[in-house]
This record gives sequence, C-alpha cells and structure tokens, in this order.
Amino acid sequence: MKKGYAIARALTLGFLKLFCDFKVYGQQNIPSYPVLIVANHCSYLDPPIVGCAFKKEIYFVGRKTLFNHQVFGKLISYLNTIPLDRDKPEVGSFKLILDLFEKGKSILIFPEGTRSPSGALQKAAPGVGYIAVKAKVPILPLRIFGSFEAFPRTAKFPKPYPIRVVIGQAYKPIDCPAGLSKKAYYQSVADEMISKIASLYIDYKLGMAQKDLLV
Repeated sequence: MKKGYAIARALTLGFLKLFCDFKVYGQQNIPSYPVLIVANHCSYLDPPIVGCAFKKEIYFVGRKTLFNHQVFGKLISYLNTIPLDRDKPEVGSFKLILDLFEKGKSILIFPEGTRSPSGALQKAAPGVGYIAVKAKVPILPLRIFGSFEAFPRTAKFPKPYPIRVVIGQAYKPIDCPAGLSKKAYYQSVADEMISKIASLYIDYKLGMAQKDLLV
C-alpha cells in the first residue's frame, strides 16, 4: 500500500470510527484474488467507506467529470480513481481497468452509476455488466448502510450517523443464455449485481457476522 493511500485511509477510518461508529460485517469474505467490488451508492462518502472496509489497497471507478477540478482531480487520481465517461465510455478506461485486474488489483464500481436521491437501490447500468463480463474476475457484492443518512446528495456537509458495511460472498456472473443479445446479457449481469447487493439487507438484519469486525 503506497504511503499517501495509507495516510488517507487512516485519517478517513479515524473520522468514521469517531463520528459514525463505523463497523464492517463479513470481512472474512474478502478473497485474496482480484475481484470486481460492487456496492450501492448514496453518498460522496461511499468510496472512502469501501476503501476503509478493505485492509489492502483497492482501486475506484469514478465519473469523468470529477476530474474537471484540477486539484481534486489530481488527488483522486493519486488515490487510485479511474475516470470513466458514463455517456460515452472510452476504450482507454476499459483497457486500464482490465490491465489492473491482470495485475491482481481489485476495483470498486457502483452499478447504479450515480448517487441515489432517496437511499433506495436504483437500476444498474449495462456498462457495468460489460466490464464484469470482459474482466472475467469474480464479483464481490457489498452494501453500505447509513451513508445516505450521514451525507445525502442534498446535504452540503456530513453529519454523525452510524455506518455499517456488509460484505457478501464473491460469485461468478451468469452465463449468456442462448438467443439473448449482448446488450440484454450485459444488463442481466448488471441486474444480478443489484440483486446480490439487495440481498445483503437480509444478511445484515439476521446478523451475518456474530461479531462486528473492526478495521
């Protein structure tokens, strides 16, 4: 883990523990091999929250417009964020993502593509399914609870609120059924991600882990 990433993670983790009673369930489900991490998205806090849930360094996919601000763009780029144009995906971005998987890196992407205005799960974008199919790595579903209440998209500043992360089991995406178009197949893979993320609500309520796993 590079020094700057480690410092940013430590500072963020300290903030989350102090103000948000941060806890992670299912950390034992994180495999040693590279995975495509998929999570719900309600808040600007979500990427650093996921980064703190993993003890190893991970990479993030962020919308290209986030890099328009010179200083902020350089910061998130240094902290392993890959720009992706949601409207017109570029070949270079996909190639970089695939190259990172080949190097053994795990990458976080939000299937919904944008922050939820209500905190509820939204429909996934088919482009995420395309990435998953081409990457040929297992998918690791993860669900964040509390980030919407702590820092919704309508708020200017975050507020203290308990935040929990539930990490599910890694899985392989479904195979393409005979006769299904590529576009429909990619959408079905993306939809499966949302279904897996949604199911973690039940795991959380039933007590997926017998104890909280603090990072």
